[in-house]
Amino acid sequence: MLSSEQNAVRRDLDCPQSFLLFLLFVASVVALPLCGQTLPRGPVVTLEGALEQLAERVAEIPNLHGPLRVQFFEDQAFAAETGKDWQEAFRNHLEKAHISVTEDAGANLLRVGLAETPTELVLSAGVTVNATEEVRFVTGPRTAFHAANLPVVPVRIEKQLVFQSADRILDAAAFTDGKGSGLLLLAYRGTDLSVIKTDATGASTQFASLAAAGVHTARDLRGEVSAAGSETSVTLPGRICHVGWAAAVDVKCAGAKVAWRTGMVLTPGCESGEWRLTADGADWSAPDLLQVAPDGPGRKGSAALLSDFPGPILSIAAAEVPSAALVVARNLQTGSYEVYKVTLACGN
Repeated sequence: MLSSEQNAVRRDLDCPQSFLLFLLFVASVVALPLCGQTLPRGPVVTLEGALEQLAERVAEIPNLHGPLRVQFFEDQAFAAETGKDWQEAFRNHLEKAHISVTEDAGANLLRVGLAETPTELVLSAGVTVNATEEVRFVTGPRTAFHAANLPVVPVRIEKQLVFQSADRILDAAAFTDGKGSGLLLLAYRGTDLSVIKTDATGASTQFASLAAAGVHTARDLRGEVSAAGSETSVTLPGRICHVGWAAAVDVKCAGAKVAWRTGMVLTPGCESGEWRLTADGADWSAPDLLQVAPDGPGRKGSAALLSDFPGPILSIAAAEVPSAALVVARNLQTGSYEVYKVTLACGN
């Protein structure tokens, strides 16, 4: 078994070449034959300490020169517990160890992984230097890596598909009026950008095309919709439109300096703390990951919640209650656009 003293190793080319397979191998076995010598180091008691030790070991690799491009691999359970703060912390420790980090695709690649055994978490880093693959490890008991300030009250994500359409949906918002509640959808129907009003069942009840107000298909497809009393407000690049839903639908648009949403924060009913929603990436050709992490400097490093989506996340907006949000995503398998209600619920 890897002990806290078996923290670093030099691997030559006669050892397995695939870093991912090696990482999975570490996670699945209790005893592991190591190539080369081990370098003893002090015991690991915190995640921050483990990251610092791993960065120091990388910096000590003979003939290694920066800058390095860092790629991370991690166990899903660990990702759900810590989010991605540990990755930024490791980059910072590398910089402190005088190894510069870059996003340049041509730079030497440093692969950093985290796997777990039944009793330990294993941080590992692999890089090729002069045709030799160098790997360094830091291990410690699983309990040592748990954040000390995990939320006391259990919180979970509930995700519900509430609307789907072949029309390209840019944004969604919840509304409540004297006639009931439903969704406001900002979507393209053909070439016309429109606002669609639905009832609680998802059936379309009213429709307003923005083409009559001079809004046509644009290269910049950003747009946000929100309920503003008895009217609907639509934010577009360089202009704001207002839609009235009286007997005759009234649409008026004017040029304006717009302010886009900067993030969505939820407050579950079982605690006073806020949780910030962010999408994992900007790749519109791949499934996306919604991360719900405790917000505020005093809660940084607490457990994060993760939820997979069938495609890229296009927008995140407020729902009708502080504990919920509306997430618009494109389903890459079906090609349809989908609106999900994401709720922070209390309990396991």
